[in-house]
Amino acid sequence: MKIKGASCENGFTGFKEITSYTENIKEEMGASGAALVILQDDRIMHEWYAGTHHFEQGAREIDAASRFNVYSVRVTYIGLALAIAVKEGYLKLDDKLRDYLNEYDPEILGETTIRHLVTRSTGLKFRENNVFRVFDLGTNLEGKRPDLLAKVLYKATGFTVNEWISEKVCKQLKLENTGWVTEGERHLVCDVTSPKSYPTLRIGSNIGDERNLYVNARELATWGNLHLNKGRFEGRQVLPREVFDLATSVQSPNSVPSTFPKFGFFWWIKDDDVTYEYNELGSNLPYGSYQILGASGCSCLVIPKFNAVAVRMYNSLNESKDFDYVKDIQSFGNIVASSLARFSRRNEK
Repeated sequence: MKIKGASCENGFTGFKEITSYTENIKEEMGASGAALVILQDDRIMHEWYAGTHHFEQGAREIDAASRFNVYSVRVTYIGLALAIAVKEGYLKLDDKLRDYLNEYDPEILGETTIRHLVTRSTGLKFRENNVFRVFDLGTNLEGKRPDLLAKVLYKATGFTVNEWISEKVCKQLKLENTGWVTEGERHLVCDVTSPKSYPTLRIGSNIGDERNLYVNARELATWGNLHLNKGRFEGRQVLPREVFDLATSVQSPNSVPSTFPKFGFFWWIKDDDVTYEYNELGSNLPYGSYQILGASGCSCLVIPKFNAVAVRMYNSLNESKDFDYVKDIQSFGNIVASSLARFSRRNEK
């Protein structure tokens, strides 16, 4: 990928709106730092950084080397690990969970499959070594359980998520600022809940099943671009195209109501019109777009229609009821889409 730098391509000023929006949301959600990268046609078209790693005196300024905890964005890394395992024949998407999660009651797991797990439609509630059914299989949406998917991957392949992704992806793409963090270092951005809060780092194991994946903005954009290009990187096919066809196409079972959001391997995918009360995808995003959002405000948005990826980074865990996370991420997607549409029209003239 060719890095173009932090200014708008060829003097285009249409990305000012999304930059201004990103900066305003930084203040509104109480983040100390933010980053924005917009990539199109394998080039960074716009790049912006603001703030510091935390609110304390002497905090490092946010720059291209700053690594944010991406929280739920990590589920797409676990999802891709599974998609690779499916392609390589270690398991099948419609394998039963009871064949992999032996610690849970097989009768309650029943006909629940890996497909239900990656599309958030198992209808199950897991608590320690107990499992309960809370709604009929494949009829509603639930929270993400990537830790269970990590167990499935290990049972099928003998590799942890971190081992699998490091070998299959990170080494191929030369991603040196992506990884599950086990100790602190100067490029890690702290989590904050308010300007008066004590900054923290979420440190954990390097297995790949915990919420401690830290990535810088450029490498998250590279991650999205790998999906956009269906496994091609710098002119070579580093992973089979079929892996990405699987991970970024709708995999939700047909039993899920048509008005509900649809998912690939944890990616939210813009498909049919959605009236479900919770939907992270902006109404103006073109069909076929897909996105993932993390608790700290980090997100990765892929828009195939414009051959583009938009990444934003924040470090706020402020759970204020006054901040509407759904409205925010929808607005972000809509502004990105309108900016890219203007840029495309400008180039057609």
